[in-house]
Amino acid sequence: RAITAMNRRASKLHRTPSWSDLDLIKPFYFEAQHLTKETGIKYDVDHIIPLQGEYVSGLHIASNLQVITHTANCKKGNSFIIS
Repeated sequence: RAITAMNRRASKLHRTPSWSDLDLIKPFYFEAQHLTKETGIKYDVDHIIPLQGEYVSGLHIASNLQVITHTANCKKGNSFIIS
């Protein structure tokens, strides 16, 4: 489990471009923490386009983030549906 978390952090760092505005990213994490605390339901910050997708990889930037429940995030996995 620790190795998985370490690999996830390394991937996020690798997929964060130098021009990414970290001040725009932080509120997503604060919102997830706030919702978790207020509702008792675990919320995650999800990458809309996964960082390690099978066919496409997204970036760790604000426009690629959303706050969703942990359950929804687990169901989504590393998938990205092109419509």
